[in-house]
Amino acid sequence: MSDRGFWVRIGWRNLGRHRRRSVITAVALAWGFAAVVLFNGILEGMGADFVRSGTDLMAGQLRIQNPDYEPERDLWDVIGGDGGVPVGELLDRVRADSDVIGATARVYGSGIVASDSTSRGGLLMGILPEAEIQVTQFLEGLMEGTVPDPGAYEVVLGQELARQLRTSVGEVVVLVAPSSDGSLGNELFTVSGIVRTGIPEVDAAQVVMHLDDLQFLLALGPDDVHEVAVAAANPWDAPAVAERLSAGLADLGPDILIEPWTSFRPELVEFANLIGGMNWIILLVIFLMAAFGVANTMLMGTFERRREFAVVKALGMRPGRIMAMVVGEALVLGLLAVAAGALISLPLVLWLIHYPVDLTPIAGEQMFMEGLFRFVLRVEHSWDIPIRAAIGLVITAVLAAIYPALRAIRVPAAEALAGR
Repeated sequence: MSDRGFWVRIGWRNLGRHRRRSVITAVALAWGFAAVVLFNGILEGMGADFVRSGTDLMAGQLRIQNPDYEPERDLWDVIGGDGGVPVGELLDRVRADSDVIGATARVYGSGIVASDSTSRGGLLMGILPEAEIQVTQFLEGLMEGTVPDPGAYEVVLGQELARQLRTSVGEVVVLVAPSSDGSLGNELFTVSGIVRTGIPEVDAAQVVMHLDDLQFLLALGPDDVHEVAVAAANPWDAPAVAERLSAGLADLGPDILIEPWTSFRPELVEFANLIGGMNWIILLVIFLMAAFGVANTMLMGTFERRREFAVVKALGMRPGRIMAMVVGEALVLGLLAVAAGALISLPLVLWLIHYPVDLTPIAGEQMFMEGLFRFVLRVEHSWDIPIRAAIGLVITAVLAAIYPALRAIRVPAAEALAGR
């Protein structure tokens, strides 16, 4: 047996001398480990849900635009510049990326929406409904009716806008909007549906129609689009995806800007960093408590074994080997705590991964950073958290044993053997 294995074996034997104390300390450390894994996993899940709520609702994880489109949002600042861009080819190339799960083209405008009784200002949005549902979730809020069909001159109104216009599904509204050629576009549209996003500003102004119909109203060509919204399989991979797409689409024209959500939603990045900071604080607090527990156990053990240490010192054992004896005991204690903590936390983590607890009926839906957040206790699947916690716990246990080990090698042999 190697020297290292010998001291681990000695540590295991020494823990058995006071089983009750060792078990209590190991169980306390195990619960600390389980608490770190569970709480950090829930915080990671909460952070991921916040990011998804801020990007999945309407924005997407990446967006492709003309570099000059933001913030003025002029009608003629389409992707590709004056000549536009082959939209079909652009979408095919974007969707070919292995980390992309959906991409959809959009056109934006603004104008007046009028019903039989009143009129309101509206934000016009032209979409491809079948592609949009693969990228965003706002069409899931369709309260009644259907999505607009191409060429049918149909619109979906925000819930609050429909209430203010005193209109409903099946009725006709008039849209008047400035066009890209300087004329004033106007057309009759049938209300095909009412949508609720949960964002008051959007529900009070949103007018959604098919992409082809809005291009016609705004006098835009079939390849004139203001934005391509892209959904990534993992939101955190969006910067890498944006870099690849920028290189792959460069030949389509110079007026193409690809941005990940980390660029156009920096407030979400700050919140994610805050979640990461909270994780480290939890890790630090719990492991400081673990360090005091291990140190206390080791100090009591070394005090009770003062004569034993005095004997081995008198027989010529080197101080380093005495330290290894104490540290080996703490190492075994830490490994036992990790194993027990894994058994405690694994069922809870798997349960919250596959069966999240939805607290929305109690807490309700909340607006947060232009996203609709639902309170769901869900653990984000990640090996980083348990591995980091396991390594941290073992290192904490070993470090906490250094001071008791130093006390052990400083025991005066003569005084200890004399009972003083």
